[in-house]
Amino acid sequence: MSRSKKVTMQEIADKVGVSKFAVSKALSGKSGISEATREKIHRVAAEYGYSNQKNSSPDPQLSTDPDYKIIGILIPNIRSQNKESAYWGKILEGISANLEKRGIGTIIITDDSPQNFNLVIKPEGLKGVISVGLIAPEMLLELRNLSIPFVLVDHEDELLASDSVFMNSFDSLRRLTNYLLDTGHNRIQFVGDIHYSRSFFDRWCGFKSVMDEKMNDYSYNSSLLRIKPSVDEDNYNRLTSELVQLSGSTFPTAFVCANDQIALHVLNVLNELAIQVPDDCSITGFDNNEDIIKLFPELTTIIAEEAALGAKAVDLLLWRIDNPLMPYEKVLLQSQLIVRDSTRAFQK
Repeated sequence: MSRSKKVTMQEIADKVGVSKFAVSKALSGKSGISEATREKIHRVAAEYGYSNQKNSSPDPQLSTDPDYKIIGILIPNIRSQNKESAYWGKILEGISANLEKRGIGTIIITDDSPQNFNLVIKPEGLKGVISVGLIAPEMLLELRNLSIPFVLVDHEDELLASDSVFMNSFDSLRRLTNYLLDTGHNRIQFVGDIHYSRSFFDRWCGFKSVMDEKMNDYSYNSSLLRIKPSVDEDNYNRLTSELVQLSGSTFPTAFVCANDQIALHVLNVLNELAIQVPDDCSITGFDNNEDIIKLFPELTTIIAEEAALGAKAVDLLLWRIDNPLMPYEKVLLQSQLIVRDSTRAFQK
């Protein structure tokens, strides 16, 4: 069967009974489909006048089809934000699973330098980009200049409006702080660098809003608001110094930590100071990070649905592609407080 009119991917896909993505893979020689399906696609393509497809480069019409394009996953901080990470790995799994279900290919991009991006990536081959964690503003601006739709996961740029997906950190910390106040705690301190990420800042704001409403004499420790979720020695020593200075009759009854890693730091310092958890004070975290929970199984924390964050980012990006002129959206996913033995009601 011969045609003078160029065949579309959809026609081949309908004839074979597969997705257009499978057709593009077969005709471009990519892996990911069975040999039987590949042969059937080539046979139908040959019937439509594409007899040399198997050994040639993809037809220009097919390569410019929107479904031939892939989604870029931009995750530059690869040392900590990788598939092995209990937090970031689940986000990547959520992204990958949703894209695979939809038959959309992906490429991992670990450099957020616009210069390097343009050297190795063909913008016309990207359907869109999902960025995970902290991304350089210059890279986001380059994506916008190239008219590549993108969605940010657990990050937000103050100067560049965009679609983003977060856990609802503000409301989660209000719920957690109210829980501590309701169980008798009256000296509570927040621990975590509030400028480390937008999520940390939102958690601080949720905590502070409750304390301002219900504790007239509340005052925060500014030094504790500079503790990072890192394992470097200077950071740990800074935390130790601050907790030593707090010891005494006014020592906090509870520490609300910006994430589980910081909660583990606080626990280790308190152990060095012979302060018992939860007998002498309580500790809470955020994320329910499996790596940390193995070391601190008693930790009361907020469950961050990381895989759901990734899956929702895919949904939002595909919606943005179909609705380029609609206002940008910030999606907040609700989370659950899980109470364990690192917290106990405080008796005055």
